[in-house]
Amino acid sequence: MPRLLLSSLLVLLATACGPRSGPAGATEPPPQVVLYGVHIQTFEGDQLVLAGRAERLTYQRAEGAVTATNTLLRLPSRRGTQRAPSGPRGGMEIRAPVMEGSLASRQLTGSGGVVIRTADGAVARTPRATYDAPAQHARGREGVAVQGPAYGLRADSFDLSFVDGTFTFEGDTQTVVGGAK
Repeated sequence: MPRLLLSSLLVLLATACGPRSGPAGATEPPPQVVLYGVHIQTFEGDQLVLAGRAERLTYQRAEGAVTATNTLLRLPSRRGTQRAPSGPRGGMEIRAPVMEGSLASRQLTGSGGVVIRTADGAVARTPRATYDAPAQHARGREGVAVQGPAYGLRADSFDLSFVDGTFTFEGDTQTVVGGAK
């Protein structure tokens, strides 16, 4: 009798945890996970490579898709630091109203007005930017405005290496030297 009860319980549990069937045997994806007030940390081995927070994060299990709102991400300097800095000093900071990405590809697209702050005080603003975590690289093709400690710059597009903190600008580029605002 206990074996029959245990077998019945396992069959019931397996049925409940499997994908749901809709009309005509179609399966629907499992429900989304929604998290509020999320603190984010990403590690490569024992090295913290990204830290941040999001007001709200949704995760679609079937695709591994993630969408976060009011997001702040900090990438620590590559000088052997084990923790993310409290601000852009010693690393970079990325803010975006919306970030969408894939856990499988480790790529994110920030939109709605992305702001990137570098360790040397430069602030870049772009409508949209794509971040490739494996390559530690970001790019934007919808224009960028950068304000540095002693310069201002506008360009059609940019590439940014998080490894060495260098921007590359392309297209129509205008630079004003001397702390223009």
